[in-house]
Amino acid sequence: MDKKIPLGLNIARKPKDPIYLSQQMCRFSFGFVILCSLKAVIYVIGCYVLVSESLGKIFLNQEHYEIVFKSSNTWQIGMLLFGLSFFLYLLLEKIGVLVNGKTMHQNWDILYYGIGATAKTMGYKKTGTKINNNLVVQFQYTFVDIAGDNIYGSDKKVIHENQSPEEIDHLQIMYLPYDPSVSRISENLESLEFNRFLNILFMIVSFIFSVVFIFSFYKTVFHS
Repeated sequence: MDKKIPLGLNIARKPKDPIYLSQQMCRFSFGFVILCSLKAVIYVIGCYVLVSESLGKIFLNQEHYEIVFKSSNTWQIGMLLFGLSFFLYLLLEKIGVLVNGKTMHQNWDILYYGIGATAKTMGYKKTGTKINNNLVVQFQYTFVDIAGDNIYGSDKKVIHENQSPEEIDHLQIMYLPYDPSVSRISENLESLEFNRFLNILFMIVSFIFSVVFIFSFYKTVFHS
């Protein structure tokens, strides 16, 4: 009747969707927890068995396996995996969509505890990176916090190809009330689909390379 709906925040679900109707019980899937636990146990046991059996064979015939590993391409696959991961890290960091644990935690706090403000653009810098032919621009801005202090910040923003950075004189941002130096452009907090896509893509690539590496290692040790 009063056009208000009580909401609750489940801190245990951060940085995923933690909002729920406070009248309802906050439940979790016990079956899903069991499934994830079984996957972790099977993975650990499999790694232990593989490593222990491999080390046992290698120590029994060290000279033979020294020659085998020198002629094997297993280490090349491992170096390729490391190099590709490092390249993706630098690329995502340059684009400005890299989300690590600290950044994700800050984004969650800003989105759910932060205060919105209109920031004045002080300058910009073109990163030279494009997403779907749209330029990624690093903006410097200033805003006034709840204490009346002028705070400076910076964040990246995707500019449409028919838009010029000079036309953007104000930005909608959000900042932490207890630490105004931590701020982000509001649209970067709300659009998480691209970050999820990158995380899924990175996990798929890492999984494929890890399977190839483990198979190559297994073939080298047990079939040489």
